[in-house]
Amino acid sequence: MKHLHSIIAALLLVALPSVAHAQCRSFAKNKCMPAMAPYKFNETFNAAQLAPGEEAEVDLTFYSGQEYRLLICAHPILGTVNWQLLDANGKPLFQSTPEAPSDHFDFKVATTQKLTVHIDVPKAEQGGNNMLTVGCVGILVGHKE
Repeated sequence: MKHLHSIIAALLLVALPSVAHAQCRSFAKNKCMPAMAPYKFNETFNAAQLAPGEEAEVDLTFYSGQEYRLLICAHPILGTVNWQLLDANGKPLFQSTPEAPSDHFDFKVATTQKLTVHIDVPKAEQGGNNMLTVGCVGILVGHKE
């Protein structure tokens, strides 16, 4: 019986990340997709479960001559997340900061290139309830047809 409990615990540890990813994908489809209009979502979807104070990066390829919308959609529990779109040299092409927040950036690339999206979830205010808050941050890409 003890062996069975170990197997069940191991299966839960393996299954939880895929459940969290599925919930994050569902959140993005239901809450974020309307903001893609009039751009067509190109099925490029990256997401992460992040906590306050955490950062994430993802590299994306953008093709010459295309007009794109890059949409960063964070669960409201995280507040406003800061993000940047960086070129291959790490130079910011666009920044969303607390002073100038934006959930999307529309742009056109002249040459095919790999760009990096850097997400920064601000640290939680001190004096809270000390519970770890984790929320989904989705990165969606759309293009004009």
